[in-house]
Amino acid sequence: MRQFNITKNRGQNYQFERSGKHTNHLLILFLFASLFSFANNDLQKKAEKLYANKNYKESIIAYESILKEGFVSYKLYYNLGNAHYKNNELGKAIYNYELANKLQPNNKDVETNLRIANEKTIDKIESRENFFIGAIKSELVNSLSTNGWAWLSIISLSGSLLLAFIFFTSNKLILKRTGFFVSSTLFIFFIITMVFGFAAIKNKQATNFGIILNREIKIYDEPTISSKVKFNLHEGTKTSILETNVNWTNIKLENGNEGWIKTSEIGLF
Repeated sequence: MRQFNITKNRGQNYQFERSGKHTNHLLILFLFASLFSFANNDLQKKAEKLYANKNYKESIIAYESILKEGFVSYKLYYNLGNAHYKNNELGKAIYNYELANKLQPNNKDVETNLRIANEKTIDKIESRENFFIGAIKSELVNSLSTNGWAWLSIISLSGSLLLAFIFFTSNKLILKRTGFFVSSTLFIFFIITMVFGFAAIKNKQATNFGIILNREIKIYDEPTISSKVKFNLHEGTKTSILETNVNWTNIKLENGNEGWIKTSEIGLF
């Protein structure tokens, strides 16, 4: 304690000096961040200008440079997809549209361009799952964001508990019947919204899909080029991912066909 009292003023000075150093460090970091942000904005404007001038290859390089710096947004992927589409790179366009759609579900611009691009793919894979069931399920899950499903779950559960309270406390028969029926209905609705909410989260976080990037690629029976070629796929085809590593990826199509593809030839998301 005595040493503390004797060195108190020095300690305060030292703390002041340290505080000053921290402030300087923060100012330096802020300046670097500001310069970095300005550089990124300039690069984005450059990419947009190149795209407007139909210099699609240079625009792609500029957008990819922004991504390499760690900036990620659905608009960036959307713009990059547009540049690839204009540059006649259908697979890479669809891949970036899918990335944009994953970050911003239900965005009309992204959905429209993704649909237009998918209509131009060569491979038309028929799903084993009933088309209408699959379409309805996908439409329902994607009709709301994960936050939307969460709020519906909270509201339905709260309403169910409130009406259950009325059922147990009310002396009137009509209120008890109404409370029981509506409470039960809301609780079932709560379970449904929870199921669709978890499905929406799974879709958002899933990394088990891929898009064929090259014009035409071979699908092998085993993860080696000396194995038998099972079939060919073309750019833009969407596949499920069963297994992947640096060199090879095991894919599965909606019709059940499986095979191995070089990882460099598919975009994972």
